[in-house]
Amino acid sequence: MPAGVVAKMESYNNIRILPLSYEMQNNGTDDCSEAKKKQKMRYLLWEFGGVALVTVFSLVLLGIVHLSTQQLVTGTSTGEFNAVRARKHLENITSIGPRPLGSQENEVVTVNYLLEQIEHIKVYSALGPHSVIVDIQKPTGYVFWNHYYDRISNIAVRLEPKDGTQHLMLANCHFDTVANSPGASDNAVGCAVMLEVLHSLANLSTPLKHGVVFVFNGAEENMLQGSHGFITQHPWANQIRAFINLDSAGVGGKEMMFQAGPNSPWLVQAYVHAAKHPFASVVAQEIFQSGMIPSDTDFRIYSHFGKIPGIDLAFIENGFIYHTKYDTPDRILTDSIQRAGDNILAILKHLMMSKELGNFSEAHPGQMVFFDLLGMVMVAYPARIGTIINYVTAVATFLYLFIKCCYTGNIETHLDSAETTLANAETIHASAEPSQTSCVDQGDCVDGETTLTGAETLDDAEIIQASPDPPPTLWNGLVNCSRRACCYLVKLVLATLLLIISWIITGLTVYIIALVVSLMGRSMFWYSNLYAGIFLYGSAATGMMVLIHTVAKNLYYRSFCRPVCRYAYQSACQPVFQQFVRRKLGELNFDVSLLVWCFALIFLTANKMCSAYIPMLMVAFPLVTKLLLTREFRLRGLSLKYMVLYLLGLSPPYVYFVYLMWLVFEVFIPIQGRNTTHSPEVFLAVLISLSVIFLSSFFIHFIYLVRSTKGLLASLGTVFTVFLLLVFCGLFFPYTADPSAPRPKRVFIQHITSTIHDLDGQVESKDSGLLINSEDFTDMQHITPLIPEINNTVRRESCHVRPFCFWPWFVSVRNNWYIPAAEVFPKSPVEFQLLSKENTKWGTVKMTFEVKGPSHMSFYFETHRGAFLASWSFANEMHPFYENRHLSISYSHGIDAPVWNFSIEIQPPRKDDPSGPEEMVSVAFNSYYYFGEDQRTVQLDNMLERFPKWAFVSSWASIYQMYRY
Repeated sequence: MPAGVVAKMESYNNIRILPLSYEMQNNGTDDCSEAKKKQKMRYLLWEFGGVALVTVFSLVLLGIVHLSTQQLVTGTSTGEFNAVRARKHLENITSIGPRPLGSQENEVVTVNYLLEQIEHIKVYSALGPHSVIVDIQKPTGYVFWNHYYDRISNIAVRLEPKDGTQHLMLANCHFDTVANSPGASDNAVGCAVMLEVLHSLANLSTPLKHGVVFVFNGAEENMLQGSHGFITQHPWANQIRAFINLDSAGVGGKEMMFQAGPNSPWLVQAYVHAAKHPFASVVAQEIFQSGMIPSDTDFRIYSHFGKIPGIDLAFIENGFIYHTKYDTPDRILTDSIQRAGDNILAILKHLMMSKELGNFSEAHPGQMVFFDLLGMVMVAYPARIGTIINYVTAVATFLYLFIKCCYTGNIETHLDSAETTLANAETIHASAEPSQTSCVDQGDCVDGETTLTGAETLDDAEIIQASPDPPPTLWNGLVNCSRRACCYLVKLVLATLLLIISWIITGLTVYIIALVVSLMGRSMFWYSNLYAGIFLYGSAATGMMVLIHTVAKNLYYRSFCRPVCRYAYQSACQPVFQQFVRRKLGELNFDVSLLVWCFALIFLTANKMCSAYIPMLMVAFPLVTKLLLTREFRLRGLSLKYMVLYLLGLSPPYVYFVYLMWLVFEVFIPIQGRNTTHSPEVFLAVLISLSVIFLSSFFIHFIYLVRSTKGLLASLGTVFTVFLLLVFCGLFFPYTADPSAPRPKRVFIQHITSTIHDLDGQVESKDSGLLINSEDFTDMQHITPLIPEINNTVRRESCHVRPFCFWPWFVSVRNNWYIPAAEVFPKSPVEFQLLSKENTKWGTVKMTFEVKGPSHMSFYFETHRGAFLASWSFANEMHPFYENRHLSISYSHGIDAPVWNFSIEIQPPRKDDPSGPEEMVSVAFNSYYYFGEDQRTVQLDNMLERFPKWAFVSSWASIYQMYRY
């Protein structure tokens, strides 16, 4: 065998084959070693460059999304809506302070301010083509069968052409707040916007075709009672055909259309055509309607009880300070008010001039797919059209895979690339020294020549090299198509299983890390440092994905490349086949990602999910990009040109997907500050893991195309280790009182007095103390070092003895802390008495009660010894899930509500108790003093002063009393 490379060209049926053999030279060892070092350095630089390119791509995506979310007002405002004047309304309303239902601030001061402003608008526009009618409503009724309201305050303003109209739009906001919050975003800004929209519409010179009713309701925070009182009892309700509701789940930012309908595509089209600054997503609609977000809006009342379709808008940014003292007007930018006003005004004008509002009953029902593109434009189309688009995309994907199965093995296809690589190989052979050819460029030469085998897979390569007969012709290659297709499908299935396994292992790894972080007492370290959570869990998830696929690639080399190379010198042949395998595995894993997204597309479409457009985008753009770059990839492999063009092709779906992920994080991360039941650490770990899995889907094939991932794994491992150490060292604290970006811990404290009465009405026991509840999962672990009295020795688990543990429950929480304190003596005590107790002729005992107390109360009933509640005066029917044993009623009233009388009928036990009089029912009630002089006590104020600044403590006094009958 001559020294160097010996090659003999043979020709069979236009297929050139190079039987290969190598003999390493004994001389030139030093030159070879130096050349290998240069080759290794080149590989490292290429790996670094590839990682840097993908990193820059990711940063550019994040930058684009960040700019789009910060751009509140796009284009030039029409000037019809005056945000400066609306801001003055916002500041005037919030200056009143917290406005809970029943308070003087709610029922008198705010109502008077709104009426005064409405009267100014009415007078100022008296000469215009529209009339303005104002009505003050004081409804009484029940909502959701166990929430009773009595004489709450609503202000309804009707604007219509002076010759009247039969069809009305509804624009809704609420001016009440939760206790201890000024409620700028929830929802004073909504009412400020509505006042200015009313002003703009009233002063139009051209009459509108239809009218509009503005409802300023004063009882939204109490189970949506204000909107229920209007839509079920007001005489104008029968003329309303659609509505717009503006509410808040955050403070400031963009208002999102997160619900539209139901089954009213014409409303979505109205938003698409009219909204000046679109921000909407059907994904948000499906998430909200799934119940994943622990909140509700007046949309539910109007659509369920009023049977009318609508548009639900809400501010979602900065939910960390939602329902806290930090919800102040200075945190709401004027541009935020401007965009909300521009959108609502434009939508109302569009609908009030549309024929659909008058012919709403003739409108075609159906669902709509809708989403905005970075807040610039809206995309909307009927769901039935989306179904067609989705299935066409899926069919195109399967057609691509079918062609890949059967025809990419065509030998002529390989000859095209073989001729190009052969020319490069011959040039290298002609110019290289023997020692260089044997150790440095030999792999490249052989790579060029190996392509000439015409093999689609390494199985084919081995057969061709081992066979003494001529290789197959083109016709024979096509005849063997079914064999290659079967081989390809097997590898596709195996690669898909590997991808799923990598998901499972990645998820379990990050889940275990989250559990360790929680057990170490560092849960929610990311609450005020989100980047730390992203780096910790993101590096772990990404590193695990890369590691699994790197190991899989290396195992494939060891198990397959070496047997194939047994006919040639291993050190020379194996790099050749590794290069060949890299390309084939890269293409295979791209196809796997395409297939997985295609299955997701089919699943969501089959289940009539409008969010199926997301996998459609994640299939269509990569597929088209891959087809356009096929020749470039086959000629040059993973070249810089290929990577740049590939990333550009992925940009549209990835920009949008990152945009959606921002939305998910913006909504769900603040909610973890109000989550007491599920581990927020696990939630964030799962959320980041899913983000990594989704975003990495079309980057995994890069792992198979590069020679090494050692540098990437080392970088990710370093990031993970550093942040894990920083977390365990306590560098990241969950909460902050930073005025520019507060992230408070939420705590409820009630100063309570519980009194239990026996069958004779005498006091059996009395207890007083501070009932403390944490509103997040960390409980009091950060509070105890500062207030030692609040520790596990005063912790009380939830219980089910007697009506609600003898405590005035405000919200269902996991744990409670109870510190004994002095008795509460409200200046306006509750007056409760049994007016009558009589036996009915049908065998029940009817008891009638009279109650007079604060504006927020709740009543509990529990029957004993076989007795059961037969009927009551609260609503038409009792809730079936309570099985007539435990029942509760929430009661709230306005400032001028009368004394409340109610009755219950008890079916006595069938057998008498020989031990004495029977206790048939326990009746308990809670009284919550959310405002006024009875809200505070000395002990409560002393405790509040001891809490750190980063804690928001909502507090009030409460009374619990229980009677037995």
